[in-house]
Amino acid sequence: MPTFTATKPSVRNIVQDNARGFSLVELMVVLFIIGIASTAVVMAVRSPERGVRDEAEQFAARVAALRDNAILQSRTMAVTVRPSGYGFETRNNGNWVPMSEAPFSATDWKSGTTVQMSGARQMRVAFDSTGLPSSAADIAIKHDNVTVTLKLAATGDIRVVR
Repeated sequence: MPTFTATKPSVRNIVQDNARGFSLVELMVVLFIIGIASTAVVMAVRSPERGVRDEAEQFAARVAALRDNAILQSRTMAVTVRPSGYGFETRNNGNWVPMSEAPFSATDWKSGTTVQMSGARQMRVAFDSTGLPSSAADIAIKHDNVTVTLKLAATGDIRVVR
């Protein structure tokens, strides 16, 4: 009868087998760490375009909220844009009264931001109770040689474009 003899692997052979490469878990951990580091770098580094676009989109959102508020309250409300910033007003007894409650409090542009409004020094766009603006407007917002434009259509639609 044939006999079978098993040989016991030596410790040296086991160590050599494990030393040939990285395990899948080790590679996954390294990729995870690289991903976290890359995300941190991308989040920390902001492009100049992103900063002015964020400012324009915040302004557009507040104007859209004002338009919606004019519809809900069934009263005329306006946004006034100046070189130094913008504010919101409501019509009360034939006079424009500044609004002060959030999110309609007056806001200054960030330092270094300039605006152009169809050649005007100051602009007021009023929204009636149906949400239609008194006029269409293009407001160019510029910061660090990057310009984005807020487009207010005659239908009341508000968009931010580069």
